[in-house]
Amino acid sequence: MTTNKKADTIDFTKARLVSTYNELAKHLADSDDIISRLTRRLQTTLDIKHIVNMFVEEVGKLIDFDQFEYSCETAGSYITSEKRSAHSCNYKLKLENDDLGEVSLTRSKKFKEEELAILERLMGTLVFPLKNALMYKRALDAALQDSLTGCGNKRALDTALARETELSRRHNHPLSVITIDIDYFKNINDQYGHAAGDNILKQLVECMTNSARKSDLCFRCGGEEFIVLLNKTNEVGAKIIAERLRLAVSKTRFVHGDKIIPLTISLGTATFIHDEKLESLLERSDKALYEAKNAGRNRVVSAESPIRQNMTNGETNHLTA
Repeated sequence: MTTNKKADTIDFTKARLVSTYNELAKHLADSDDIISRLTRRLQTTLDIKHIVNMFVEEVGKLIDFDQFEYSCETAGSYITSEKRSAHSCNYKLKLENDDLGEVSLTRSKKFKEEELAILERLMGTLVFPLKNALMYKRALDAALQDSLTGCGNKRALDTALARETELSRRHNHPLSVITIDIDYFKNINDQYGHAAGDNILKQLVECMTNSARKSDLCFRCGGEEFIVLLNKTNEVGAKIIAERLRLAVSKTRFVHGDKIIPLTISLGTATFIHDEKLESLLERSDKALYEAKNAGRNRVVSAESPIRQNMTNGETNHLTA
């Protein structure tokens, strides 16, 4: 098979793949054959990466290949090697009308029909564990996601903060947070209605996601308050990103129906000190946010070197903390 060949679709609710090849029969003969062993192994975890790795390990005992790739829109991609060769075999996996992703193997020489038959038979053991793992991942994602805006929720923030602060300590990388609050959001709900407020929240997250870096993580912590987690980012970088977000929001046309709703945000930043508790980091960022609101809103204040801005946006005075 060549690299350009369209992926075959295997629907395991209809297909019952049986091979007459001697090579297949030799490998799948007794009760402790690779099918039985692989089926048992794949049922021991709901982690997609572990499932793929175990499958690759067993397939590698029977079929030589240079690269194995599993990709799924909801789960990402898992690639065993960067080496991609000229010949490939590609399969789309489907079970009970659920698309489970695509499997691709490549190597420098063409795959034999006997090898493809073995591979297709082995993939019969993969689909049910994969379906269960994808369902489990969707459930976990839903539990960590704000249902309105699609960004992370408070539970997801707690998990991410614990992970990122540990990595910051271990590798001595800077870590910063931005606490964000919509200015006069209550007035929006009162004047335009709560449906408009919900719509504005969704548009705001989209605006901030488009303006932030791909590595920045956004979480909704309450009504109109958000936190952006900035890994490998020091005090200066945090203020630059916060100002970028502030400007992006102030220049965006937020619309509900035929109404254009003006919107600004206030932001407070704080940079992690390696011996401080997580509560302290969030408290410092939150305090900086309220300093920004008290100074007139639509501005950025850093917890490390608070900025007292004049009432005119863009004019800042740097004072000693």
